Amino acid sequence: MTQNDSTKGAKPSSQASTPVDDGAKDPSRVDPAPIASARTANPVRYRGVSANILDAIGDTPLLEIEGIFVKLEFLNPSGSIKARIAHYMIERAEQRGQLRPGDTIVEATSGNTGNALAMVAAVKGYRMLVVMPEGLSSERVAISRAFGAEVLFCGDFHVDQALQRAREIGEQPGYFCPSQFDSESNIEENRVVLGPEILAQLPPGRVPDALVLGVGTGGTLIGVGQAFREVNPKVRLFAMEPSESQTILCGEIAGHAIEGISDGFVPGIFQRNAALIDEITAVSSVEAVAEMKRLARKFGLLCGPSSGAHLLAAHQVRKLYPELQTVVTIFCDEGEKYLSEHFSGRSADSSFVFG
Repeated sequence: MTQNDSTKGAKPSSQASTPVDDGAKDPSRVDPAPIASARTANPVRYRGVSANILDAIGDTPLLEIEGIFVKLEFLNPSGSIKARIAHYMIERAEQRGQLRPGDTIVEATSGNTGNALAMVAAVKGYRMLVVMPEGLSSERVAISRAFGAEVLFCGDFHVDQALQRAREIGEQPGYFCPSQFDSESNIEENRVVLGPEILAQLPPGRVPDALVLGVGTGGTLIGVGQAFREVNPKVRLFAMEPSESQTILCGEIAGHAIEGISDGFVPGIFQRNAALIDEITAVSSVEAVAEMKRLARKFGLLCGPSSGAHLLAAHQVRKLYPELQTVVTIFCDEGEKYLSEHFSGRSADSSFVFG
């Protein structure tokens, strides 16, 4: 359902088939045993029966791509890194008595956190109201609705108006607003769960020299950065913004194509922890989208524009500071959320032009 600015809410064959062994008489047939053995050499990720889809959150792979260590967070349920904080914030709220059966979760989002919270709400039996601006990918809206959430549009592209509206609704009886842009639970999840997970996956003897991330809420950069500084106090934290909308660096607010970061304001999390950041860098929308498409075609990684921007920014850091040998970044959301914008029709084969 879409709400205006209101709180109202192939048939099987009947013939038996005979198995065909195409390689039975082929002397060049490959023995499948070594392949099967290789696939089962690593421990099984999930043993036994999981309670629900929320058990699949986290424990994502870490790859080394062109000298950069990349955490594949787009593989989380709901399609983004935001599944982590959505689950964590809701469970913390339940423990504190802030969220009770029958309540409605309401949150301002550019899409990914709304998708993730809608998933968590569906599993736990809460109603979900996603408050988001218009002008973002249609897939983000559709995913929240698919999980049963109600969508309230407020503002255009940037999240500042939606943020205010979500706060107002969250103050009403029967509603709970996690306040992702200000939540200490957001930072906490990244510091005590995601950060240590990345550290455990790095090659033996390696510690992070740099963390490069765009700023949506700031929770991942700050929280993971804090975890990294526990093992390397000299690790450098780089915040990335779209070059068209450098809100943190110079107060600029403009349109761009790197959805999920630079939402039209400086998040409270970032404001409170700005002293932890060493440097701010920028990547253009055109470059980010082109790199996103290269990742899909060269590495089979279908990610969103922020992933392209993150890899480019990480390469910038390595070029400027060659002494930083272990540079970490994150691919935050899946490319399936941008099929209509960047992978359908002519746009799939042409360079993106933002205007």
